[in-house]
Amino acid sequence: MNCTYHIQNPISIICIAPHMCQYQRKLCFECLYEQDVNVKQTVVIKKFQEMVIKKFKESKLDETSELIKQRNNFKSVLSQTESTMKKIWEELSESIKQVYDWIEQEYFNIINQSTNLAESSYADLEKLVQIVIGTKLNDLNGEKNWFLMKLEKTQNCLVQEIEGFIQKFKKEMQEIQSLIIKKEFKSQPLIQSDTNLENPNQQWQFSQQLTFSTTYKHSSCSVTQKSGKVIENNLYDWQWYCCMCDQMIPKNDVIQFAFKIIEIGYIMIGIGFRDIVQSKGYYQCYQIGGGTYNIANCGYCYNHDQQDKNNKRIAFPFTTNDIIIVEVDIVKKYVKWTKQFTNESFTLAINTSKDLYPCVHLSYKCKVEILNQVIK
Repeated sequence: MNCTYHIQNPISIICIAPHMCQYQRKLCFECLYEQDVNVKQTVVIKKFQEMVIKKFKESKLDETSELIKQRNNFKSVLSQTESTMKKIWEELSESIKQVYDWIEQEYFNIINQSTNLAESSYADLEKLVQIVIGTKLNDLNGEKNWFLMKLEKTQNCLVQEIEGFIQKFKKEMQEIQSLIIKKEFKSQPLIQSDTNLENPNQQWQFSQQLTFSTTYKHSSCSVTQKSGKVIENNLYDWQWYCCMCDQMIPKNDVIQFAFKIIEIGYIMIGIGFRDIVQSKGYYQCYQIGGGTYNIANCGYCYNHDQQDKNNKRIAFPFTTNDIIIVEVDIVKKYVKWTKQFTNESFTLAINTSKDLYPCVHLSYKCKVEILNQVIK
């Protein structure tokens, strides 16, 4: 590689001065004289490389044995947990079945005992007599309701415990992932788009102006910031609710915008025809004929008009703290999704006969943010 300032000279020296100045650290011999750099604070490239390797060896930072050991331990724990949970689930399912079978036999099949009284046992017959002449039926009904109430309480407790565990685990992982993202963010420059995009200013403006609509959305989705940049769904159900953005995608340029996953249940990110989505009540409008083109966090593609690519795992997965960049070209008729940092991408052809808008589909408690800047 040649010097930036003296393109005829190769880079041969590294400046190691403990300060940041107007000059770069990669220098040629001509830079050394022109910039009046202290020779004692420079090292030739080969020597500098040796110094770096030596430092790494001394610190043992490059040793991977402990990392491999911990990675394998984590895999083992996950595998054991999966096996244990499967066993617990099977035992729990059997226990619940036995309880409900007993309740059905004890309380709901009493009427069957009166069909053949001559062959009824003394205990069964006595129970029927008490029902006829006394308050036994009320007592049985009270017992039945007590059992059902306890089972409902147990069910709610199970849901809460599982949700608590999931949230605690997510929180721990989010802290780790946020540190990774911060380090990646610091090490990478903010740029608005690829070099082949024609009008960066228009993209910048579109990303800056983009907001989730408070009108064109399902009532279960809430825009939670005055800026209109964050949408969330707090329902614990498995239905898909759509929210469109206010701004139409321009037709005369390649446009990019980005979504950050703040909290994930199940999420789809895409674009769509507002009139079709509105006609469906912003509900379950992600399949064929639904008016939208999407990828889901599980890696599946869902779309409006391509059966061979619908409900197929042909995209890439994403999760909490991931940033998904969406690129749309109305002229060339495509939409492209890219996951920041890993650079995984997926491209889909689109119908451009109507106006298109950015959109998201939310299911089972999640939150998404529109970023003001497209970061790649």
